[in-house]
Amino acid sequence: MVKLPGVLFLLLVSTLACAQNIVVVGKNTSRITARVVRTDNLIVTDDQGGWFDNGLRMLQRGGWTAPYEVQARLKVVSTTGTFQVRLDAPLVIAHQSKPSLLFRNATVKLGNEGETPKLLSVGRNTPFRNPVPATADMDSIGYYVLDVAAYAPEGPLEDVGGTYRGELSMIFEPVIEMPKS
Repeated sequence: MVKLPGVLFLLLVSTLACAQNIVVVGKNTSRITARVVRTDNLIVTDDQGGWFDNGLRMLQRGGWTAPYEVQARLKVVSTTGTFQVRLDAPLVIAHQSKPSLLFRNATVKLGNEGETPKLLSVGRNTPFRNPVPATADMDSIGYYVLDVAAYAPEGPLEDVGGTYRGELSMIFEPVIEMPKS
């Protein structure tokens, strides 16, 4: 029975220690500020806001010696209004079952709608500028014509006829201009 009062005393001391008030001194409030910054956009789509899910089909509009061609309308939404484009790799259009048969002299051009298109190439950036937006806080929207042309392989039709496929890979990059001081 001698041990009971000691245990009771410890319980009473620990209960009293937990019931004490704790005073915090110093700064106990903080001020928080936030700023919403509009992100820079460079969005390239077809003119309807999608993409060419079924690819682009080249057609030969002239005689046997005319190139195969296709044109597509692109829509570019840009915050800065200025961007550059280059080919990621040369355009190679090869026969589906005979890959050694290749289209010749493939060219890829891009131009503002209604203007002369510019030739695109690998490793060389070609600059473009969208029209100025109606209001200063809006992204600019420009419409462009993509023009792809190439000549069929040389040889008789029975040797070079068939289905050909290629992959066009282009890089669009925004250009940030330094503000004029």
